[in-house]
Amino acid sequence: MRWSGEIEAGGWIRARLSAAWGTVGSAVPEGFAAYARILHPAPGHRRTPDPGTAGSSGPARTTEGRGPVDEEASWTWGRVAAETGSTVHPQVQWRQVAGDAGETVVLRGGWVLGPPETGRLEPDLLARLMVLAAPATTTPQELMLGVWDGWGELYPHRSAPLVREGATARERRAARAELRAAVVAAVDPEVARALAHGPLLELPDRRYVLLQTTAHELSDPAWPRRAGIGWHHELPGPMPQLIWPADRAWCVASEIDWDSTVVGGSHDLITSVLEDGVLEAVRIEPSDDLSWDGDDLDHPS
Repeated sequence: MRWSGEIEAGGWIRARLSAAWGTVGSAVPEGFAAYARILHPAPGHRRTPDPGTAGSSGPARTTEGRGPVDEEASWTWGRVAAETGSTVHPQVQWRQVAGDAGETVVLRGGWVLGPPETGRLEPDLLARLMVLAAPATTTPQELMLGVWDGWGELYPHRSAPLVREGATARERRAARAELRAAVVAAVDPEVARALAHGPLLELPDRRYVLLQTTAHELSDPAWPRRAGIGWHHELPGPMPQLIWPADRAWCVASEIDWDSTVVGGSHDLITSVLEDGVLEAVRIEPSDDLSWDGDDLDHPS
């Protein structure tokens, strides 16, 4: 993977984006045969229920923050919807799946679910998507990747490294210096220069630094730690907002404000995404509204 200043390679995307902000077509180019929306999983942890909240005959209830964490797992939207009595459909929004309880969902059995991540598809899920997408392009060795220029991890000089409490002043200075060096080294110098001076791919209300890669490289979940985009130590960093092959056979977009990733491509590719056993996806259309209030389906209260 290497930085690319060939921003004209993304001009076709600009020409095919819809002006209707919030629609699928405003994030991924219009004109593909079919589209899918991959729902980012909800991170969850299970805490031991407080015995004092359990009834003699009913299931135990729990509240966030009580008891030790016993287990962590990612939940699909469908699994959460089954618990909250809501419905997963093309324009579904997390707040509806959560039962209008806010971003966090507290379920029976001690499970506490946070909202899905916005703007990033986890590396293992992106790797799975690339396995499906590679056969759908004639140029799997020529992929372009766009990373939004607003990720804080891309600007290490602007951050204040955190150090452990109780350390002496000298230890804190040494720890900060070591961490500072690590976060600076985690950003490729050419990426840093592009962020400071350009060129960047400019699309409506968004700018992206570009990198050249391959489908094979993105099929390895460990690639972000080698990419020079702000991943360091065990801390995760940015993920790409745009991916497309040189032949423009498909395009993947993880709009920074959305908790899902949209894919446009051939009917065969989209069918493989929808039928995949790892990715949770629904079929969508370019005109579908994925904005915060785009879910107009009546859900049970």
